[in-house]
Amino acid sequence: MTFNDFISQSRYPLPTTTHIRTFLYGIRFLLVLLCMEIVIHYLYVVAIIHSSPTWSLYSPFQLSMIGYFNLHHIWLKLVIPWRFFRLWSLIDNIDPPENMIRCMSDNYSTLAFWRAWHRSFNRWIIRYIYIPLGGGGSERSGSLIAKIRPVANFFAVFTFVALWHDLNPKLLAWGWLATLIVLPEALATMAFPKRQWKDWPDVYRWLCGAGAVVNILLLMVANTIGFVVGVDGARGLIRGMVDSWSGIAYLVTACATLFVGVQVMFEHREGEKRKGINLKC
Repeated sequence: MTFNDFISQSRYPLPTTTHIRTFLYGIRFLLVLLCMEIVIHYLYVVAIIHSSPTWSLYSPFQLSMIGYFNLHHIWLKLVIPWRFFRLWSLIDNIDPPENMIRCMSDNYSTLAFWRAWHRSFNRWIIRYIYIPLGGGGSERSGSLIAKIRPVANFFAVFTFVALWHDLNPKLLAWGWLATLIVLPEALATMAFPKRQWKDWPDVYRWLCGAGAVVNILLLMVANTIGFVVGVDGARGLIRGMVDSWSGIAYLVTACATLFVGVQVMFEHREGEKRKGINLKC
């Protein structure tokens, strides 16, 4: 939160800082802490990753679960300290932004994923880096430079974020991959505008579902490279999944499962809209 916001809330507490809300937030924090304890007690994916395993020893299902639950472990180890200190702040009648507003498994959009992940840092980057660089450019401008500028700005932003984390080659690879995986969603949004599909809402939803599956797979690959195993480890994971017909069959089945999960996420968002909730992510 900004310093001005902190000073303002110190003098005039927000109506959201009620005792019952703070108590319920404390319960949420304890549940996340319990979830982490269960994950690290029964799932040994972190130990497997750090043992430099031979990926060919694992089935495609096991490989996908190693990558998936490692990402969940990263999500949990970040959300626990953030929510602990936010809880401490709420007890002191200061309401800072929530850094993780959705579960890692409730994301199907690359753009929305980054808006929801470390949300306060995301806002800082938009205010002090993305907008000063020109942001997304003017929607009315049809010049080539205006279309390229958002991509260049994304590249600059994710390069900064990677260097902010650490001077690490795999994090730089993650930052540049993050820029690339945003492009398919942006291009698909321009190629399939919603207004042109108002007479075929079901078909449009299926198209969005297929695109969302691709987004999820790309997000998992990029974050696995950046925060789990690096480029070489991710290459071994992917090779282990697609080097056999059984692996390809599993990948197709996993994509179908993700498609169903995405439809549930779509309906969840519609339910939020009916309640007047618009998180924009």
